Amino acid sequence: MPLDAFWPDDKDVTADNLHGGTHMTPSERRQEIVKLVMAERTVQLDQLAEHFQVSRMTIHRDLDLLEERGLLRKGRGGATAEGSLLFESNFHYRMQLEIPEKQALAKAAGALVEPGNVVMIDDSTTTLLLADAFEAIEFITVITNSLAVCERLRSRPNVHLIMTGGSYNDTFQGFYGLVCEQSLSKLRADIAFLSASSVIGTSLYHQDQEVVRMKRALMNSAERSVLLLTHSKFSARALNHFADLSEFDKVFIGEQLETEAAQRLRQADIAFELV
Repeated sequence: MPLDAFWPDDKDVTADNLHGGTHMTPSERRQEIVKLVMAERTVQLDQLAEHFQVSRMTIHRDLDLLEERGLLRKGRGGATAEGSLLFESNFHYRMQLEIPEKQALAKAAGALVEPGNVVMIDDSTTTLLLADAFEAIEFITVITNSLAVCERLRSRPNVHLIMTGGSYNDTFQGFYGLVCEQSLSKLRADIAFLSASSVIGTSLYHQDQEVVRMKRALMNSAERSVLLLTHSKFSARALNHFADLSEFDKVFIGEQLETEAAQRLRQADIAFELV
């Protein structure tokens, strides 16, 4: 479902929009409210009213509508992301972001796959789109910990699908832990396709330790490792280091990557392709 489908109808024009306030429609304002809550985890009602130059009552109505749709939780004096549909199932939120860029990355990476290959795919929303690239391949074996990849490929007659098993995490829509890691260690693939939450310098990071261990297991079980990165990963931050860009045989990055970031990678002798 597109993220826009969550927003209330723009016909709800408030007095704040007609007399002063911002020039945003109610829908645009509510989208911005959700972005602020996701970025800061908790925001105050007065802070929102001042930011959008609207009344407290308008913000109250916005928060009520957004809470009804599960996008945040309204509390006394403000709102929080914790416990919200968007926060708890942020895989679905990430699926709505940078779609054309992810599709271009998946198309470029998918061209590396040949009939009969065994490939591994991680749990990212970027590598998920490789499922579309595999449709035209005569036969392929796919190993993954991703429930979303499984759902996309499970009925494909040209795909032999292997799930890792493990402990399920709904936030990332994947399987992790000892069972997952042990099953990967007993398998071998031609190519592993991965992404990352953050790039700092030439190092890759993710916010969750179990996801980091899964990604390392994928890399260790494949002849070649291929990395797909949207340009936004170079401005994001995450806690846990899991690899260096130099460890990958092929690195695809969205062409919107800032010139300065691209120059830093070249100075560090990192081979990559902008797509």
